[in-house]
Amino acid sequence: MELNRRHLLAGFSALGLVGASAHAAAIKQPYQKIGVQLYTVRDAFAADPLGTLKRVKALGFDQVETISFGGMTAKDLKTKLGDIGLTAPSSHIGLADWQSRPEAALDDMAALGADYAVLAWLPDEDRSGWKAWADKMNAWGALAKARGLGFAYHNHDFEFKKTPEGEMPFHILLENTDPALVTFELDCYWASFAGHDPVHVLHEHGDRVRLLHLKDKLADGGMAPVGEGTIDYAAVLALAHKIGVKYGYVEHDNPTDPWASITTSIKNLKG
Repeated sequence: MELNRRHLLAGFSALGLVGASAHAAAIKQPYQKIGVQLYTVRDAFAADPLGTLKRVKALGFDQVETISFGGMTAKDLKTKLGDIGLTAPSSHIGLADWQSRPEAALDDMAALGADYAVLAWLPDEDRSGWKAWADKMNAWGALAKARGLGFAYHNHDFEFKKTPEGEMPFHILLENTDPALVTFELDCYWASFAGHDPVHVLHEHGDRVRLLHLKDKLADGGMAPVGEGTIDYAAVLALAHKIGVKYGYVEHDNPTDPWASITTSIKNLKG
């Protein structure tokens, strides 16, 4: 894996994510720090939120993307994160909250100090009527913008599978949402799993992508830590720099050992 890891190091260096070289210091955008989606260590976070955050920081992560507040208020979590040396630039909000209490949920995101509020999942029974979903996202995006936040939608593989009418949901969302209100969090693994090179997706639609989920894909389709699979992350990260992607988060949905997974990812990313 040495060659692949050197390529990863080069890609992250171009993004300003590695070291303190003059080149890295000169790069202001996109993200300068590596984040982790806390869903990967969700069991540990539920059992011991502060201990989990301290361990995440000790591994070398500087940012987290949250899925809950660990029993704290958003304001208290922001304080605890600051004490540990972390920030939470974005957070996932569940569909139920988007539908029943979007303004309260977004107020929490503002209190957390987030830049983006993310809708990350649609259940099987809700994966139709994509134009109507686009309308809802526009409305939620307007609520977010009023609070100084961005709204983002996170993909899995089903958004890249054509509907019975021959349309691709991902394209429907792109075409029917207002770019000023709706952005996207591209999950590189799920795009690749669906048969779409994330580099191609960024080339075609990168002006709408502002966040990335970083996880690798094995030759058999399985999920793996970054740098242990087939996705060309050197190319992904170089293009992300070019188009202005703002944040990137290491993730693995169901690792055998969550801590080993994110440790491998950050080691490969940092070289």
